[in-house]
Amino acid sequence: MTITLKQYPQCISDLFTCGLMYAVAEYKIHSPQPLTQSESWDFWTQPRSSFMEWLARTYPLKTQRMSYLNRMLDHDHASGIETHYDVSNDFYALFLDERYRFYTCAEFQSEQDSLEEAQTNKAQYLLSLMQLQGTESVLDLGCGWGAMLKFLQDSGHQGQLAGYTLSKEQLTYGQQQLGLNVSLTNFITNDFVEAPYERIFSIGALEHVRPHELKDLYQKIYDALVPGGLAVHQFFSLEREPYPTSMVLMQLFFPGSLLSMHETHIQMAQEVGFQITHDSIHDYQPTLQAWYQRLLKKQDQAIELVGLEIFNRYMTFFPTAWLFFQQHEAELHRVVMKKPETEKHK
Repeated sequence: MTITLKQYPQCISDLFTCGLMYAVAEYKIHSPQPLTQSESWDFWTQPRSSFMEWLARTYPLKTQRMSYLNRMLDHDHASGIETHYDVSNDFYALFLDERYRFYTCAEFQSEQDSLEEAQTNKAQYLLSLMQLQGTESVLDLGCGWGAMLKFLQDSGHQGQLAGYTLSKEQLTYGQQQLGLNVSLTNFITNDFVEAPYERIFSIGALEHVRPHELKDLYQKIYDALVPGGLAVHQFFSLEREPYPTSMVLMQLFFPGSLLSMHETHIQMAQEVGFQITHDSIHDYQPTLQAWYQRLLKKQDQAIELVGLEIFNRYMTFFPTAWLFFQQHEAELHRVVMKKPETEKHK
């Protein structure tokens, strides 16, 4: 990696402020040329020296990380979501599965599975966790392009289906292309106006809920469910420490987001009254690699749609996210939370 004289001041500033991984990623994103596989996937996923690994994990120091990340939390939820998702629906279509456009972890049951098959496997898995009879009212928090809502329709569900998103691009697609009942609603701060629901689920949305917001959100979900109702969530959460250096790096891709420790998710859910009836761990790495390979093959179309910098941003995001899971800083969980048939007095 050669740094030009013009880039040098910014690289040094990023290095001291945000650490090695952030500085390198920012440099690569602003490369004047499209990133190749050796410059992106191979660069991030190959083993590093023990010193470089130590430096990447320990700097910025924890107090610096906490200060920086707390400042980033001043961003409102919508601006962070829009930064990542309001790029171009056609751009995402280049690498997501062709049938549903799931931008969440799939379930590869074998190496021969296509991305489309793996995403259908995931949807079937979540459908089994929801224990639907076909007429329940269902709310999707952070519904994306309406993938799971469309899957529920295709599976014959006849009950009320609704979804919330903060992305205007996703809203347009869900309403105009799929005809879904979706609204531009912040599920963290807004009321669930059509409650109660028999099922509430989220796929890849709780990652955008900040740690201090978790308990209030779980309380709101609990209150919006009928007695005996289920909340089913797929999300990834931190496993080792609450302010890892990787969270600083991720601000390049999801500004204003900060993951919570998994034990915090479970504790907050239980404190508001939920019973945890299922908690399984799944592998996000094959999905990230599949998206990367599809985008790499559509390089020219991607750059024409969104420009070089955004193309390089995603060519950097997918391998750094893969590394994040490969090092087990976080795990992908699927969790079922049940509201008791009879509530205990709080």
